[in-house]
Amino acid sequence: MENKNILTLKEAATFMGISSSTLYKMTHRRTIPFYKPNGKLIFFKKEDLINWMLKNRQDTIEELIKQHETRDERQ
Repeated sequence: MENKNILTLKEAATFMGISSSTLYKMTHRRTIPFYKPNGKLIFFKKEDLINWMLKNRQDTIEELIKQHETRDERQ
């Protein structure tokens, strides 16, 4: 699966560490990008999955403190 760029629903779920049913629900709700070339089978680009998993990054406490200190210095 490491060499594959296009994944089936089952492969994508395994790659993401979630159940196939959870991933299917996400496609039904259109909360994750997917491809449906023939209107039936669902495929995923590995790059899309990685980008989706890495969105909405949360800062560490150290980063938040640094941001706060930087704001204080500007004021």
